[in-house]
Amino acid sequence: MRRTIMFKKTLALALSLVLSASLFTGCGGSASSAPGAQGGNPAAGGAARDDLVVILPDDFTTLDPFKLPSSAEISFCANIFDGLVEYGPDHQVVAALADSWEMNEAGDSYTFHLKKGVKFHNGEEMKANDVVYSVNRFISEEWMLFGSFMIKDAEAIDDYTVKINLKYPYGPFLSMLTYMYIANEKAMTEMGDDAAKHPIGTGAYKFKQWDVAQQIVLEANPDYYKGAPSINTLTFKIIPDSNTAFVALETGEADLSFNCSAMDFEQAKNNPNLATDSTTSNYFYTVNFNSEKVDKQVRKALSHAVDRDALNVLVNEGTGIVADLPLVEGQEGYTTDITTYPYDVELSKSMLKEAGYDESNPLTLDFFYGEGTENNKLGQALQSMFAEVGVNLELNPVETGAWWQLFGDGDYTVSRGGYPMEDQNTDSPYFDMYHKDGTFNVSRVNNPEVNSLLEQARQELDADKRSELYVQVNQILTDEAYFIPCYFRASTIVYNANLKNVKAVNNQRYLYREFSW
Repeated sequence: MRRTIMFKKTLALALSLVLSASLFTGCGGSASSAPGAQGGNPAAGGAARDDLVVILPDDFTTLDPFKLPSSAEISFCANIFDGLVEYGPDHQVVAALADSWEMNEAGDSYTFHLKKGVKFHNGEEMKANDVVYSVNRFISEEWMLFGSFMIKDAEAIDDYTVKINLKYPYGPFLSMLTYMYIANEKAMTEMGDDAAKHPIGTGAYKFKQWDVAQQIVLEANPDYYKGAPSINTLTFKIIPDSNTAFVALETGEADLSFNCSAMDFEQAKNNPNLATDSTTSNYFYTVNFNSEKVDKQVRKALSHAVDRDALNVLVNEGTGIVADLPLVEGQEGYTTDITTYPYDVELSKSMLKEAGYDESNPLTLDFFYGEGTENNKLGQALQSMFAEVGVNLELNPVETGAWWQLFGDGDYTVSRGGYPMEDQNTDSPYFDMYHKDGTFNVSRVNNPEVNSLLEQARQELDADKRSELYVQVNQILTDEAYFIPCYFRASTIVYNANLKNVKAVNNQRYLYREFSW
């Protein structure tokens, strides 16, 4: 069924709450005459700048390229390190430190030919032994197993040729290789644990200093193999408070932030000294039923009880992109030929009654989630919507770290899911979320047909055939209603209006070598 937007009383309530909240939410004042706001414009009477101040909401714990705990660190390190390959502007995998490569006929071995003369920040030339070292770290560190699980080993053929052998053919191998940065074996070995605080790569920027909880400073690499970047000094200011961060943008104390609230983003549009851009992020949110405890009929009924447009307004102030699948058009497995569940309170009540639940026998579920502003809003909205169809939803918030430790036990009926999707790899998130052995299987899916299709797709080298397999997976997942698909978050960026070549990206992996004043 085609999803229709229904502006019922839930959505009206959501809108009124958001409008009311705007009256009490502080935002920075106008900065049309801020002294730093015209910093990069020679025409404004000043010399062109060669520095950039970027706001980060949280400090990092490590910059060891093989122990990066989240996408934030991975994105940051793309400015210090390079990989054998990287994503190009059209989201296709392109050469980086590797000049070229070949895959064997079986699809389980790749031979990479390295660029010659590429220097690490310590002056050492990047050679095959550094790549072999990096592969060995990539496959041995628990944090990186999400991207290295298919790799068997690596061997140096000569100083500029490396062979990487796989455990089995894996179609999207090159896309996962974008997560493997190349480190200098000598530096990593000599520095030991200190390497995590003093990273040395081949990237466009060199590490300079790290003042914990205050700032991280990088400086341009004049010997970068793609050419020295235009901006010489990058200072990353740690500003956890979003209001303080936005004031820093308005006053010109900072030049760029990709973590503004929806209201600050709208306010920035009216500031002539600031520019904005946005796109659909790669992060998709779901409400997940524990399929071991909530039967299919109830899952389907409650899918009709949720007004996803109202959820988007309540949680994201309307900036999210409501979708029926965690994929966008062009990705393997994307299809519109799936079961959908339009918001329909009466139909939901009827289906629940057929399942044996009504006023005389009410259903009670719990919503288990990591405590935080957005999750709290989501839980309260779901509680209200489930109540409309006679279902009691008890909220069970826990500290986020505790959620990660406990969700694997499956001691809940409903929880919140979310996953950073891959541009060219449906296998990684889908296997993790929907295979019986997946590490983020919040819905506890153990469907033999889904397991088989995912296992086939994992080793299928033909992209069209892989896509067909994922379409079948999506049809089963939506028919079974294992989860309620909610929305992609918007990926937004606010920056100094004089900064050039800035464009919002879906994964916040910004390459500052591309920016200039």
